[in-house]
Amino acid sequence: MLYLVTFELRAVDPTGPRVETLSPDAPRPVPAEGAVVREGPGLSQWFIARGGEVEAHYLFDDAYAGAHPEALDAAHLAMLHALITFKLFDDGDVLIPPRQLAGVVRWPGLDERRRPLALSEI
Repeated sequence: MLYLVTFELRAVDPTGPRVETLSPDAPRPVPAEGAVVREGPGLSQWFIARGGEVEAHYLFDDAYAGAHPEALDAAHLAMLHALITFKLFDDGDVLIPPRQLAGVVRWPGLDERRRPLALSEI
């Protein structure tokens, strides 16, 4: 299976993360023109900033989901989405310079240590 997690990050009228399950033989989503793309084993990630919004996409396979089960955990995704939104915006303005935005929305690679967010770990 393939999984696509989408974060639509905006200060006004925020939404939560969206998770889709895709068949491995389904057409793969294509990053929008101008998106910053990062490819790695089991994970493709891209984002695009438009005005006061940032849209980030994470496409990964079962191997990545096995190594990073937090990538499909609803509580983890909700907290991560909220943390990134908090980091990005102040009174509707994007606080993070474009050159640093890639580091803010980047997910760990397949061989990197897990970083699950959970209240029990705080």
